[in-house]
Order: sequence, then C-alpha cells, then structure tokens
Amino acid sequence: MPIDVYPVSQELAVYLRKKLLAWEQNNYPAFPWRDEIPPFHALVAEVLLQRTRAEQVVPVYLNFVRVFPNPASLAQTNIPDIEKVIAPLGLRWRARFLHELGKELVADGSVPANLVSLRKLSGVGPYAASAYLSFHVGRRVPIVDSNVVRFYGRFFGFRTGPETRRDRQLLDLADSIMPKRAFKRFNYALIDFTRAICRPKPLHDICPVAKRCAFYRERFRGEFNFT
Repeated sequence: MPIDVYPVSQELAVYLRKKLLAWEQNNYPAFPWRDEIPPFHALVAEVLLQRTRAEQVVPVYLNFVRVFPNPASLAQTNIPDIEKVIAPLGLRWRARFLHELGKELVADGSVPANLVSLRKLSGVGPYAASAYLSFHVGRRVPIVDSNVVRFYGRFFGFRTGPETRRDRQLLDLADSIMPKRAFKRFNYALIDFTRAICRPKPLHDICPVAKRCAFYRERFRGEFNFT
C-alpha cells in the first residue's frame, strides 16, 4: 500500500529526533548485548531478537554465548543441543539456522560487515542485518521492524500491512528521519520507544510525541487544544 508522507519536513524530522533522543536518556535499558562484545555474540543476539521480546532474550542469550562462545563451538554441536538452549524462546526451528550460521562463519573466518553478505547468512533477516551494522559496526543504517512500522504509520497517518517494512518509501522515510551522526543512539531510542510506549495498545499519557501524532490527534479530536 502506498506511503505518501515522504519527504517529511525538516522541522518534523528534527522534532522526532529530539523527542526520542531525550526520552531515551531516561529510559535506556542496559541489555547485555549493548556492551562491547565479540562480533559473533553481537550477531547471535540480533538473530535471537528477531520477532522476540528483548526481556525474554536476555537469559537465553547469556546462556547461549556461554555454551557456544564462538562459531566453531556452534558448528561442532548438534541441532538438538541448540534447541535445548533456545527452547525458552519457542521457535525451535531457529536451531537449524543457527547451526548453519556457525558453519558459515567458520568457513568465512569472520562476521561480515556489509548488508549484502550478512543477508546471505542463515537466519539473518533484514532486521538482524541492519541492527548488527548499526549497533555493532557503526554504520548509518535505518532499523525497521514491525514495531517501528506501527509507530511511523500511526505518527504520520498511513496504513500499514505485513509487507510495509520492505516498502522502499518506508525505508526512505526512516532514513530521512535518522540523524547523520547520532544514528546509533537514535536507532536504540526508536526500538526502545516503540517497544515500551507505542505498543499495540499505546501509552498515550506518557508519549512525548503524542501531540504531533496523526493517530492520537484523530482519536482524541475535539478533546484537546493541539495548537
């Protein structure tokens, strides 16, 4: 479905950046994969985080990198052993992809640092590849998952669907809002905010961007003075 809000005004882009970065200063969660960690651990974390709540991933991630500290240890194990480690997350089918990932990284010798090569690895989807590059390599790459799509759809007032996160216009929109320098901080702010505040049932009362949000303004039309 078409997204007809791009390009956004510079004023609105600056507004979103400032509001989300300010919110993040007081709401930054200290997840273990946000420390300085080996590239293999970082990639595993982003793979486990795909379509899974971060809070659920924490204990599984910590146990995973303890049991499989490097690609060789992952490649040399068997799939049932991987299934046992990731079982608390459900989605045991990911064990096969993780096993293949370990073998591929052993063959390659290192975790690649470009989007095309990352996407060729088993189990590494668009979100995991972009998140790895932004958070662990320091590349300016937009982060777009289902939560981010929901937020942008609500804020700008366009309809979204299962394939919106792959829409070129949506990716251009995300890129135009992301700052040139503080992109890593902004991407963390964006995924944290969309997880904590702009939920399926949004927390309007504590949302710092509610008064500029199309969804909020439409829902509460006439109840507030938005000027």
